[in-house]
Amino acid sequence: MGLGMALALTVLAARITPLPGDGAVLRWLQRQPLPGQLASEVIRTITTTQVVLATGGVMVAALAIMGRKRQAIALLCLLVALPLLQWGLKEGVDRPRPGPPLAELRASYTSPSFPAGHVMSPTALYIYLLGLAIGGMWPGLVRGVTVVWSALLIPLSGPPNVWLGVHWPSDVLGGWAWGLVLALPALAYGITGKAHHLMNGYLLPMGVLTVKLGGDGGGPCG
Repeated sequence: MGLGMALALTVLAARITPLPGDGAVLRWLQRQPLPGQLASEVIRTITTTQVVLATGGVMVAALAIMGRKRQAIALLCLLVALPLLQWGLKEGVDRPRPGPPLAELRASYTSPSFPAGHVMSPTALYIYLLGLAIGGMWPGLVRGVTVVWSALLIPLSGPPNVWLGVHWPSDVLGGWAWGLVLALPALAYGITGKAHHLMNGYLLPMGVLTVKLGGDGGGPCG
């Protein structure tokens, strides 16, 4: 279901900009006082792919030190796949960012719009860490902090990107969807130890995505 939703959003975003409702939601959110400039910039800073990868690297080391080698390997695979899939999606879809007259641009950007990397990256990492915490694989205090932090940051990562005018709402939905697609295979392997969860979970979406976006001569391989 998660993969189907992610693929559907990706194909639509590659062909239609903005999607129905994108402009209305964007304009409405930009009129609101919250989340505001400072909070939005702080959230975007801690959810960059670079910060997420660095945080994930620390978590890999922590898991290895705790003797959770399988969970560390699963997280490492997630961290390797994350920037590759994100880059392929952005370049393959090549969606333009919002701008005047629909949106007021309140922050800078350096890549195409879909999916929102500031949403996809933290979603992938923190769903994985949240799953481990719920599964009892962290010590008590660490488990509590991980659950609260992850449960807050995942939903809060989305609205600032729209409020700042740097993403369409459907970019945010795509970030959540693709983050989930990345997190679940790693989590399944980390819990069950069955390697096919990782192989199928990562190779299948990349293969289907190549067919969907590359069929017309464009996309990551076009």
